[in-house]
Amino acid sequence: MLPFRFHPIRPDVVHPFHAGQIISTIELCGVFLCRQGHVEVSFGDQTYHIRRGDIYIYTPSTLVRLLRISDDAEGLLVEVQVSYLLPIIYKVVSVENMLWIRQHPCVSLPEDTFNHLDGVLDALARRADEELPRLTTSPRKNLLTELLKSMGHTAAMETLDAYFANRPIAPQPQSKHEIVFSQFMLNLFRHYRMQRDVAFYADLQHMAPRYFSTIIRQQSKKTPLQWIIEMVITEAKLLLEDSELSIKEIATALNFPTQSFFGKYFKQYVGVGPREYRTLMKNFS
Repeated sequence: MLPFRFHPIRPDVVHPFHAGQIISTIELCGVFLCRQGHVEVSFGDQTYHIRRGDIYIYTPSTLVRLLRISDDAEGLLVEVQVSYLLPIIYKVVSVENMLWIRQHPCVSLPEDTFNHLDGVLDALARRADEELPRLTTSPRKNLLTELLKSMGHTAAMETLDAYFANRPIAPQPQSKHEIVFSQFMLNLFRHYRMQRDVAFYADLQHMAPRYFSTIIRQQSKKTPLQWIIEMVITEAKLLLEDSELSIKEIATALNFPTQSFFGKYFKQYVGVGPREYRTLMKNFS
């Protein structure tokens, strides 16, 4: 299957989103381009009002919540697998700039830039919709899959170009320490469910844990342990809110030895236990 998928937002199309819902996931990052109307989302303690001509980029391990979508809202949400996208963007975007996107996810585009990016994303969405039924039956399925992935690569570059052309920051080449951080993030996405030990990630890069931690903190203002905790807690929250899994099943999925241990871990960093959190979020939505 393709490493990206499209959700058109239009008054005449039933979409899977509702107020109060978390629209981000651990494995997916994405971009929403607004063509009409108004969408309101929250990330952390910030609220973003997205209108025509705006793009909103959400990165992995972020809890982006949909607060409101107007009846006349139109746009396109593109969800992309992290494992596909990160190796692409880390070739051209520094760690500093990736963190900038994380902290400044919304940007307003000039009309000509907006129209160009809208055309690029729409063309990819239409081509993917047209070819998707053939990807399992056609003798050309491998060719078609690689063709669509290549178009997705181009769309990702166009999106980043549109973003940085309208932000006072330019992509910079990566230093050796930035490469260490980039690799840590890739490894973290692959292993965080099973591995919460900083030494494990340091060993993957043949580094001493203390030196490794110093580099990660210098690059991101967070320690490796803080990144690991954030990833685990983010997915725990997602599973508590958007799945029917029991708390014991969630503890198992995140490789905690017991439900009790998971509950203490979750409460330590969230302030309430998993069961109370699930109840609070159900009442919120």
